[in-house]
Amino acid sequence: MRLIRATLLPLAAMAAVAVTACSNSESGTPEVDAGPNGSARSSTMTVPSADDEPGAGISLSELDPCSLLSQADVTQFGPVKEPQQKQIGTADTCSWEPDRSEISGERGTLGVNIRDNAGVQNMNDKGMGVEHTTENGRDYGRSPSPNGCTIAIGVTDTSRVDVLVSGADPNKACKMANTLVEVVEPKVPQG
Repeated sequence: MRLIRATLLPLAAMAAVAVTACSNSESGTPEVDAGPNGSARSSTMTVPSADDEPGAGISLSELDPCSLLSQADVTQFGPVKEPQQKQIGTADTCSWEPDRSEISGERGTLGVNIRDNAGVQNMNDKGMGVEHTTENGRDYGRSPSPNGCTIAIGVTDTSRVDVLVSGADPNKACKMANTLVEVVEPKVPQG
């Protein structure tokens, strides 16, 4: 009997570690992991965890895309020009172009798009696949492209808010978009 107990105890400890390692409480945002050949594809994504109901009491139609990011949020990547709000197709958009008069180099244009007629499942493949995940009842999607990255935050099955970075390497763009999603996500209604 003693031999069985000594054999089972390490197995039970390993099983407990394996179960806790698969917990769904990891916080963060979707990130692209460059594979061995440097491509911007990944099979895993993590998303922000929410302690309370994100965007509670707000409707999507009440959101101003330019209000979802502050000046400090967008200038953490370098100086930007004043935000430009436009209606592009059916999306309300806001974009911040880099101010290259002060600093040169690769810095992408940042953007937030509010789409009230297309959910996360309707994201377009920009050439490098679309990855989907669900965390805390919210759907997310990520679509890297050769010159940028878009991360969608699901609101309903037919609406979403996109955070995007264009004009940058996809790995860098997705990291920048991830950082911005952490700021935007709590302000976006869910449901």
